[in-house]
Amino acid sequence: MISLNAAHSANLCLNEQDRRGSVEWTIQDLGALGELVGAIGVVVTLGYLAFQIRQNTSQLELNALTTKAAAVQASNIALRETRQSIFSSGDMSEFFLKGNENPGELDQVQILRYRLVMQNVTEVMVEIYTQTAVTKLSPETWASQGITLVKRVLGTNGGKWFWTQYADNYPSAFRDEVDRILEFPSSSIR
Repeated sequence: MISLNAAHSANLCLNEQDRRGSVEWTIQDLGALGELVGAIGVVVTLGYLAFQIRQNTSQLELNALTTKAAAVQASNIALRETRQSIFSSGDMSEFFLKGNENPGELDQVQILRYRLVMQNVTEVMVEIYTQTAVTKLSPETWASQGITLVKRVLGTNGGKWFWTQYADNYPSAFRDEVDRILEFPSSSIR
């Protein structure tokens, strides 16, 4: 900052100029001017940095939203593809429904196919859960889609059979969450 002596000296020098018509700058006067220019430079730099930080924060928020949307979209695409494989084939639809009701009635090939479909759907559930629990990207997606999917798919007889046989293939936190959901099935979802 400009010291009072430097400001006073600069003022005296300017008054001197008015009387004589020319300017004579001393080292002190030049130092005071340098302090003034430096202070202005610091203020301008701080303003520019504040603008850049605000702009960077906005970009980070936009990137987070884009990542969240992409993660939700990827899970939805995987689930749609699995559902499409079930409803686009009469044979697949028939054994899927049969497997949901009573997997013991399926032959070995149908059991294999049923298990693979259930794994695909369960892996989508894991993705949704991971987005929620680990990355905190979309907690509302787990609440609206994941829990509903667990109840609708793993809450069936076939789903319970699958979960009993293959739950150990999945992360322990996810297993705990599924077990919690299946212990308290809601009659409103089916």
